[in-house]
This record gives sequence, C-alpha cells and structure tokens, in this order.
Amino acid sequence: MATVGDAVTRTKRLLNSNTRTELDAIHTTIAADDATIRLKYQTDGIRAGSYISLSDGTNAPETMYVHSRNGEYATVQRAMDGSTAYAWAAAAVIEVEPRFTGHQILEAIRDAIHALPENLYAVSTTTASFSTTEQAVSVTLSDGFSQILAATRTARSGEDRLLKFNVTVQEYPVGTYKLVRQENIEKAVTVNLTYSHPFVAGTLDLGTNLVTTVGMATEMLDIPALGAAASLVLGEESLRLDLHAAGDSRSEAAVVAGDRARYSLVLRAQYDRRISQEVRRLMAKYGVRMDGVVSSVFPTTVR
Repeated sequence: MATVGDAVTRTKRLLNSNTRTELDAIHTTIAADDATIRLKYQTDGIRAGSYISLSDGTNAPETMYVHSRNGEYATVQRAMDGSTAYAWAAAAVIEVEPRFTGHQILEAIRDAIHALPENLYAVSTTTASFSTTEQAVSVTLSDGFSQILAATRTARSGEDRLLKFNVTVQEYPVGTYKLVRQENIEKAVTVNLTYSHPFVAGTLDLGTNLVTTVGMATEMLDIPALGAAASLVLGEESLRLDLHAAGDSRSEAAVVAGDRARYSLVLRAQYDRRISQEVRRLMAKYGVRMDGVVSSVFPTTVR
C-alpha cells in the first residue's frame, strides 16, 4: 500500500464506510475526444444529469457528465471538474454518482502530500571518500538537502566498527554540494552520510511510490489519506446550504446538521496526532543537529 493509488484507496475507505458505489464498465475502447460511450452492464443509475467517474488504475480518473442515455449508449461531457480526458480501454471501471469522484480524491491526496509540515522529511544516505590531502569533496544530493542526521567513518584502527565524524555540507552554487571535514586531516577516510531532504513531490501519478520516489517512511503512509479525507468531508457540509439539493427523498434526520463537519474534525485530529507521532519518531531516531545548511528546530506542538 505504498503508491498514490493506494492512498486513494485508503481515502475511499475513510469516506465511504460501509456504503457502496454502483459500478459499470466501458464495453468498447473510447478515444480522448469521443462524446459517446458504450456501457458494458447498462447500469440504471447512468442517466441524463448524472456524473460518472472512470478509472483504470493507471491513468488519473476522469469525471464525465451524462447528457443523455439510449440503451447501452450514453452521450457525455468529457473532462469535468478539471479532470483530464483519456483514451479509455475496454473494461475501464465506471463509478456511478460516487460520493466523491476519483479525480476529487486524487487531487485531495496530492494537496495533502504537498501540505505535509517541514518537520516531516525524507531521509537518504550517501558516501564520500576523502584523500589525505582533501578537506572538502563534492557529493551528489539529487533530491536536495535540509540537515545532516548522522555522519560516520571507519575507525582509525582496523577494528570493524564506525566512529562519528564531524562534517558540514555547503551548497554553492545552488544544487551543488560539498562535504567539508571539520577534523584534522590524518588519513584517507570514507564517510557515510545520512541526511534529510524535502519530499520529492513534483509528480504524483497513481503509480508514484510514496516510499521509494517521494521519500516518505512506511510509517507515514496513512497520513495523506487522513488529510485528504478531512478536507473532502468538510467541503461536503456545504450541501446543506444548497436549497436546490432538497427533495422528497432528502431527510434532515438522516444526517444531523454539523455531522460532516464534526467527522472532518475527527479526521483532522487524527491527522495532527499522526503528524506529531512521526515528528517524535524522527527526533528519537536522529535527534536534532544544527550543523546543516538549514538549521532544524522542532516545535513542541505541531500546529
């Protein structure tokens, strides 16, 4: 459960509880500009005025609006609500009038990852070798740099153990890093550097791995889903302000006013608690060091 697509699934579990969305599928492949789709199962819920969400686990979900329905065919408006039109293969899954479309959930997941606080970070390692005459060596830190978490070198004797090594990282020009030894030059040494850097969140497709690509620890994987669900549920409370949504089948007793907002607050509280737990875990594992390019100060409270 380590990809963005897995985070979408986690979020659906938080949002839908025991409710289920009516499903259909594409019968025949459609191009990105086709305005008519052929339904495989001819689900009754697909009718004029309904919204459907298409997904295949690879492309970002697309939201469509149904203009009309004629048997197994539906005339649709493509790429609704900011989604992107794709050429969908046969058997692509159709969610019928979902509580939240796949596109909405994916965008909320992306927003939650981008909004992760700076006291959560990715951790990487690299090695650098100093000769007997080198005070500084270039190192490749392709994902950026925030602070040094640990630096060790082989022992001066031949014993099989590691010793702490005093180094700093200098960045000049931007994106180019040098590892500078702060100890006297005695011998050639190889330094093992553990450092923190921002999460790599430039591209967040469904298949993007949150651990190996973004840099999140496996312990953090539930956090984006909590943030996304809290944001989506809070927005749903606005349905009560829309008088046009009222109808014979709508009962005020079904969902008490404010229940959605309260559930959003529950999710947000759990989100904050998990952030705080992960901050403490990182502090316990790596401590706090001030000798990086950017100093690290951990607050006593998260928010």
